[in-house]
Amino acid sequence: MNEQNYKTPEELFVLADENGEEMNFRLLDVVMLEEREFLVLLPAEGPYQDEVVILQREKEPDGSESYVDLSDPKTLREVYRIFRDRSGDRFIFTD
Repeated sequence: MNEQNYKTPEELFVLADENGEEMNFRLLDVVMLEEREFLVLLPAEGPYQDEVVILQREKEPDGSESYVDLSDPKTLREVYRIFRDRSGDRFIFTD
């Protein structure tokens, strides 16, 4: 995916993996599907800057949030399709 006229204000996310290593992401979209919320993110640095990352946002009982990888390929494809359909004017997709 190549960026084309990206004009939406950037919202940077700093996420840490299970080893505590942090990585910066730009928030591209929030997709609601089946009453669940998914973040479509783009790495802000590193070798994967042309590949989106899709994580499910989960609200914890204490009010905090966590972000988890999708294990269901069907849900992943559907969230990506929605994002692609909504963002065709901002990006060139190469999938």
